[in-house]
Amino acid sequence: MLSQKLHIFNIPELDKIINEIKDYYNYETNNFVKKSDLIETIEKEKKILENSVIIVKQSDFSQIKNITDVNRINCITKVPIKIVDLMDQINTKLIQQNYLAQSNVSINNYTLNINSRVLKKKDCELILTEREIDIIVFLKNEKKPAKVDVLQKKVWRYGGDLETHTVETHIYRLRKKIKDVFNDNNFIQSKKNGYIINE
Repeated sequence: MLSQKLHIFNIPELDKIINEIKDYYNYETNNFVKKSDLIETIEKEKKILENSVIIVKQSDFSQIKNITDVNRINCITKVPIKIVDLMDQINTKLIQQNYLAQSNVSINNYTLNINSRVLKKKDCELILTEREIDIIVFLKNEKKPAKVDVLQKKVWRYGGDLETHTVETHIYRLRKKIKDVFNDNNFIQSKKNGYIINE
């Protein structure tokens, strides 16, 4: 899972508070005083906004609303604010982002909606099981072919007590479903050293 990041814009006292309580929350924090520094960081590191929230005061909101999706900005409208309320707002933003991110995962020419468990290509759709989603997501994130025993441990969360043919049967059925609906025999490829989704 990606670490959750808070980008605090022009609120140094909040940065100090969050650093004091960071043992209770799993956040990486960045403090920005100048808009130019925030923009420069975003432009250099495109992934810095993944799984993150920019926290601003209402008076600074207009300065940054055009540099990113407004769903990534948490605007503090009332000061003082209880830290518990602020953390609830931040967590709500992160949950919304995670839901949206899982609704539109691109894999080659396909779109995978993890929330509704649908694999789509053009006008064709395939409804998948939760296990099939887990297999696809795991293989998508692997950079090299995954062996059956790795799939057992990471997807099934089993050790050696799961029969290897259970994994192979699931993948065989998933590949067959994809071939039947999309006429694609190469979505999940079987290599001599495991299974892979080439992107």
